[in-house]
Amino acid sequence: MAHRTIPLSNLKVGMYLIGVDRSWLHTPFLRHKFVISAQSEIDALRASGIAQVTIDTARGLDVADSQVKPADPSPVPEVQVEPSLSPTLNSASPEPTAVMLADNLALAKQRRTEWINRINRIFDGTRSTGLVSYAEASQLVDEMIGFIFERQAACYAVMGLREQDPTLQEHGLTVCTLSVIIGQALAYPREVLQRVGVAALLHDVGLARLPKNILKRTKSMPPAQQALYDSHPAQGLAVLEKSGVCDAEVLFIVKHHHGVQTLLANAEGQPGEDRAYSALVGIVDQYDELLTGQTGGPPMSSNQAMTQLYQRYRDHPYLRDQVSYLIRAIGVFPLYSLVALKSGEVGVVGAITPGKAHLPILYLCRDARGASCAPPLELDLGQEPEGGRSIHDIRDPRREGIDVESVLRQVAA
Repeated sequence: MAHRTIPLSNLKVGMYLIGVDRSWLHTPFLRHKFVISAQSEIDALRASGIAQVTIDTARGLDVADSQVKPADPSPVPEVQVEPSLSPTLNSASPEPTAVMLADNLALAKQRRTEWINRINRIFDGTRSTGLVSYAEASQLVDEMIGFIFERQAACYAVMGLREQDPTLQEHGLTVCTLSVIIGQALAYPREVLQRVGVAALLHDVGLARLPKNILKRTKSMPPAQQALYDSHPAQGLAVLEKSGVCDAEVLFIVKHHHGVQTLLANAEGQPGEDRAYSALVGIVDQYDELLTGQTGGPPMSSNQAMTQLYQRYRDHPYLRDQVSYLIRAIGVFPLYSLVALKSGEVGVVGAITPGKAHLPILYLCRDARGASCAPPLELDLGQEPEGGRSIHDIRDPRREGIDVESVLRQVAA
């Protein structure tokens, strides 16, 4: 048997972790199955209160192996792989980490622009022909998954650089990106990530067949327009079926993403896979609508949007759990976030402290008087004394006139 449950004290670098004795939501880990590649990961498990873990001895070291020879799991080098949104690894020095973060952010900006151009072509084709190029959408999502897997935090960060009134295509790309990130956190198989990603990308394709004045909801939308807007999932399903799409899970998600609470109302216990995937895309869809004000209200911060979603579904256990996964995947203060301290200082989140997600390492780029810090100053909030400096809120880099990538490059200089 390849699976073995062992005390945490026996866990060593080189073992392949597949389970722990408590909910993953209570750990700082984004992935749930991975090779232990650093002692800091074991320390993070211990800090999370975990006592026993399950390992896969066919994919990593066994207990006896770890006692005979040192582990060399040969993971992708740390300097090439970006920490996840809730990372568990600390770099030995801030300079390589800052370079890596800056390079990944620049590349994520470039890729997002390329993806938007390709999505524009797909949706323009739907507007003119009533059909969707499903093969092109599938190819794009396949490429995105590989990129997102290695640069999750950067891909999430560039979402915040959008205009407050995003296009239908930008919204689709954002919902796709975040659905893939959460799907990875839930250990979805690659083929499931592909289907969920395509469905998320095309979840609003039905809106491409409606008049442009119906694309965005308003609080005062007349009943006839509201009914037309509410028809867009059915319109999307019709477009996909007319285009020859026969993937049942994709069709189900597009059809039901707009009414996940009704969809799950009659589901006893845990819903089936198709309902679960639809719920995931539906929650992410609502999250982005709250961020960008697409529901007719003012745009919200990430924390405000997640709080509202949690309150919205607090009495629906399954959907509440989906929101919790969203919160866990994004984290309290994600990498690249621009935060303001109670002292008035402003800094960029450059690393997450294992087991202390609320106490990240910052690169201060503005002092308490509002003057720029050149070069930025490193501040480890985990080392602050009791009553010391702490984060007050998250700021919008555009409104603050701060270029996060530039700050990171100054740190690395």
